[in-house]
Amino acid sequence: MPRSNSTPVEWNRSLDVTEAEESVLVEMIGFFNDMGWINDDSQDAYDTLVDKICEPSPFDYTPQEVK
Repeated sequence: MPRSNSTPVEWNRSLDVTEAEESVLVEMIGFFNDMGWINDDSQDAYDTLVDKICEPSPFDYTPQEVK
């Protein structure tokens, strides 16, 4: 069934992040939480991103065999 062009679409992006990269994101969030977020227009998006990074579900992780 074709999608109606009048139906709104939200695009989502999935990223694979290593533990080290996730640690960097947590450090960045700590900095911005201390200094204040830089754009009032995107505060809500910042807040939801912080929740996703700082309060992940165990199901967000996929074990990868180390080569």
